[in-house]
Amino acid sequence: MRRLASGWKLERLDATVRAILRVGGFELSQRPDVPVEVAINEYVEIAKSFFEGPEPGFVNAALDGIARDERG
Repeated sequence: MRRLASGWKLERLDATVRAILRVGGFELSQRPDVPVEVAINEYVEIAKSFFEGPEPGFVNAALDGIARDERG
């Protein structure tokens, strides 16, 4: 994943965060009919249901970066 900081590997992330990023990334890259804001918001809300720490913010930032890469 290009959006991870230098030296970070995807395996270093929590499995739930990885799953959220995978499906969110898929939706952003393969479902142009879904607005970016809607997709990101839904996956951030999913992250909030699993995590109380910084993970939802990380998901938000990562998916925002993916959206910029995929949709310009």
